[in-house]
Amino acid sequence: MELEEFKKSFKARYKSTSSFFCGITLMGLDAFILLLCIGTGFFIVNAINNSWINFRSFVTYSRYLPLFLVVFYAANLYPGILLAPQEEIKRISLCSFFGLMGIAISINVEARDRWPISIALLLAWPFASIMLPVMREIFHMAFRNSKLNSVPVVVFSKGDAANIIVDRLITHKEYIYSPALIITSAQNHPETYNNVPIFNFNDQIFNMIKELNIKVAIISDYSEHLPLLQTTFRYLIKVPKQQIVTNLSLHMRDLGGILAFSSTNQLTKRRALLLKRLMDILLCLMALPIVLLVSIFIIIAIKIDSPGPIFYGHKRVGKHHKEIKCWKFRSMGIDSDEKLKEILATDPVRAAEWEKDRKFTDDPRVTKVGKFLRKTSLDELPQLWNIIAGDMSFVGPRPVTQPELKKYGEYEDYVLSAQPGLSGMWQISGRSDTGYEERITLDTYYIQNWSIWLDLWIIIKTIWVVLKGKGAY
Repeated sequence: MELEEFKKSFKARYKSTSSFFCGITLMGLDAFILLLCIGTGFFIVNAINNSWINFRSFVTYSRYLPLFLVVFYAANLYPGILLAPQEEIKRISLCSFFGLMGIAISINVEARDRWPISIALLLAWPFASIMLPVMREIFHMAFRNSKLNSVPVVVFSKGDAANIIVDRLITHKEYIYSPALIITSAQNHPETYNNVPIFNFNDQIFNMIKELNIKVAIISDYSEHLPLLQTTFRYLIKVPKQQIVTNLSLHMRDLGGILAFSSTNQLTKRRALLLKRLMDILLCLMALPIVLLVSIFIIIAIKIDSPGPIFYGHKRVGKHHKEIKCWKFRSMGIDSDEKLKEILATDPVRAAEWEKDRKFTDDPRVTKVGKFLRKTSLDELPQLWNIIAGDMSFVGPRPVTQPELKKYGEYEDYVLSAQPGLSGMWQISGRSDTGYEERITLDTYYIQNWSIWLDLWIIIKTIWVVLKGKGAY
């Protein structure tokens, strides 16, 4: 591609080279959602006793919204590009809590009889902790194809090191950063990769980048012209080629003048395990009434659709190699085992698919009701019993069968060091569409980076994925 042709294409594709639209829109969205959450707190207190508080008076507290936005900005939540989701939720929750707590305390100090307003403000906090990340996610998904919400980046690499970065940014447009061109040190290279033009570094190319005012560069396995890149681009992101350590909570340490990094496996701490267990029990208690009501209709549908038991206990390998039964609503016919043997013996295509993923994309053994249950993930509701019994957690690595363990290789014991989850990184990243290599990466990432905020983000994301029905079969 010629440079003039690239410049025309660039100007047609990008309306701006900054993240201003994303940041200012998120500010307006956050302010609106915060006010709604405060209104929800006022509504709850008013519903308990309407003499305590005037519901409509919550609007007057909009005067505090600029203060919240300043605090959010100080916490780097605007525009928050490439901020880890669990870190985003953590910052939103903590900033909201201390902001609302500060207002509640100051109001109560001014006048003792205004305690209902303080209670209403504190009740707004859990709603803000959930609704702000949810609405931000919806915003990013809604504007993922918008030219205004796309920031061009230059990817500098050696050989094909840029490919995975380009693929990831194109697949996840909600990341905001969009690969505009690739600069490679390899002399022999294709003209484009995934429709992104590839050039070698020269003065003409670099002057064009400055002329187009591209502010962001991503470097992967590229060691040339580093001082020039450092002084030219406003934002410089360096991606290690070897992604051995996937822990986002690395801490710098000083070993007598030697720079070192430390990380912690949080799921080995008793305090963390206790907190995770308390969260599981609380979520079970909250979900139980709805689950029981929905289960009644599912049980009736299963009995009408096909003969056989209502529940099915599938043997899986739990924490520390303990054998557990993952309970599900039965979604297959009672002769499923015989049908499986027949399929593996007579259908080589499906046999290869089973060997690869231990699943069929279109499983002929599944009943009519079973297809609906699997598509909506309602077949997994009985696993709440596994969570109550302590065999599983709401969030954790994917439960595996004994034959699957050989595919985990040296990561087998590491993945089995944590309780399997009803949902997890694999669930929100494609579910049945993910291969074993990706599942292992996702499970190890979860264990290395666990926090209560990561669990909260996965639960929020799971609801979105289940509603879309992506990767469920």
